[in-house]
Amino acid sequence: MNEMTELERLRSEVPPPSSESLIAQENRLLAAMAAAPAPAPSPSPAPTPALAFRRRRRSRSVLVGLLATAVLAVAAVLGPALIGRDSDPTAYANAAMDIELRGDTYVATIKDPFADHALYSEAFKAMGLDVTLDLRPASPTKVGQIFRLGFAGTTEKDRIGGGLEPEGCTPGRPGCALTVTISKGFSGKGIIYLGRPAKPGEAYQNNADASKAGESLEGFDPDGRTVAEVLAETRKRGLEVTFQIIRPAPGGNGFSASPGDQSAKVGGHWIVWAAEPHRQGAVRLLVSERRVAKNPVHGD
Repeated sequence: MNEMTELERLRSEVPPPSSESLIAQENRLLAAMAAAPAPAPSPSPAPTPALAFRRRRRSRSVLVGLLATAVLAVAAVLGPALIGRDSDPTAYANAAMDIELRGDTYVATIKDPFADHALYSEAFKAMGLDVTLDLRPASPTKVGQIFRLGFAGTTEKDRIGGGLEPEGCTPGRPGCALTVTISKGFSGKGIIYLGRPAKPGEAYQNNADASKAGESLEGFDPDGRTVAEVLAETRKRGLEVTFQIIRPAPGGNGFSASPGDQSAKVGGHWIVWAAEPHRQGAVRLLVSERRVAKNPVHGD
C-alpha cells in the first residue's frame, strides 16, 4: 500500500461533520475566548471613546480570524475526501503501469512486464477497479495475447481486453507496449492472464504451434513426420528438443499424456504429431510410437 492509498483510507474513516457539530464547535470556541482572563490593565490613562472603539474592532477582527483559520483547517482535512467521492479518477501511474481513461475505456500501459504483480493491482485499485493482472512468459507470437480470463459479479456491459499498442507492433522494440483495456464502470472482479516476453531460459506457459511465422520452426511442418525427419530440421536450426509422449485415443480423436509414460526412449521411427515452443532456442515434440489415421492433437 503506497502513501496515497493510505492517506485515502484514513480520510475515508473520518466522518464529515454535520452543520450542527460545526456550529457547536464555533460556540465552544467563542465561549472559551470570552472566558479567557483579560490581561492586567496598564497604568495608562483611560482610553478615549474612539480608542476604545478601535480596540473592540481589533478584538473582533482577531476573533473572526481565528474562526476562519479553524474552518480552513477543517476544509484542508475534509476537502480532498469530498472531491474524491464526487469525481472519478481519470489517470494513475506507478513504476509498473500507467492507466488513463480514454472515452469509455480505461487503458493500462505496462511499463515493466516483470514487476511485482501487486503493483498492477495497486494501479487498478487506485482507479476503483477490482482487477488482477497475471503476466506469464509467452513464445514470440503469443506476447500480448490473453491466455485466459476470469470474471465474478460482472454484467454484460463489462469488458476486459489486452494486446499490443500499437496493434501488430514487435514486442521489445521501442514504442511497442503491452496494454490492458477495461470498460468504464466495470462492476465486478476480474483476473487477466496475459503473455509477456520470457526471460532467457524461462519456459513458455502458452500453447502455440512452433511452425507458425515468428516461431522457431517457421516454414517447416512437422506434423505426421518421423522423429528422425524432424530432428534433422531442428539440428539445422540449432534447436534443443524435448519430448512429450502421448497416447492417441482410438481413431485419433484426442490423446492422453501421463507423467509415468515419459521415461521411454523415443526412437527415430516414432511419429511427431505437433511441435510447440518450449523456451527460447528449444521446442517440445508431441510423439507416439505408432502412427494413427488422424492427428490426435489437431484432429485432422
